[in-house]
Amino acid sequence: MNVLARVAAVRATGRLPLAILDIDLTLVDNAPRTRAILGDWLLTLRGRWPGAEAAIAYAQTMPIVFGAAANVRALGVDDEALLREGLAFWWERFFTARYATLDVPCPGAVGAARDLAAAGATLVYLTARPSTLADATASRFRELGLPVAEVGTVLVMKDDPREPDGAFKARALAWIGALGEVVLCADNEPGHVNAMHAAFPDAVSVRVATRHSPGAPPLAAGARVVERLSDVL
Repeated sequence: MNVLARVAAVRATGRLPLAILDIDLTLVDNAPRTRAILGDWLLTLRGRWPGAEAAIAYAQTMPIVFGAAANVRALGVDDEALLREGLAFWWERFFTARYATLDVPCPGAVGAARDLAAAGATLVYLTARPSTLADATASRFRELGLPVAEVGTVLVMKDDPREPDGAFKARALAWIGALGEVVLCADNEPGHVNAMHAAFPDAVSVRVATRHSPGAPPLAAGARVVERLSDVL
């Protein structure tokens, strides 16, 4: 039974079908955000670092990997003090509205979310973004065509940015399950997928094959990898 059929089956019992969806690198790609931040930092290096001009040009289209330090080094930065400066500049701006509005949809994500909503699933966006990004997230979702801030959607964000992502998501799963019956769990991080699969073993649990943190655990038996979220419907 595919996910949309599961949604219909749960609705037929009178229960609320839930789809738990991560945001970054599951629904949207934040690579343009990182490129823009690094580009703005590099502008401040003009006259201070000989490699600034070449790096500014490269940053516009550079491949983005998971790990801010690796991205800064890819610009040709090998001085440790300069590396620390770049990391601080990036970290101070990554979770800000100015740059978060640059995110673009992951392939198949918008259509999948809309299909789930149309079938009657409640979309629970479970993200490690801080709650200070709620307005910017909702605004960008509307621009991209993702259902948000309407009946059938729930946006769950960190109230304390210092809380580890895994602990925050585990805490949220404890009450999300009480809202209805979870039919789908999707994330880019294997560890988060594993936690959701353990909490909701009857749901379809998938890792979207984008970037994820280095040293992530193997995917649990029963969970699977998809190239795009729409593949699971």
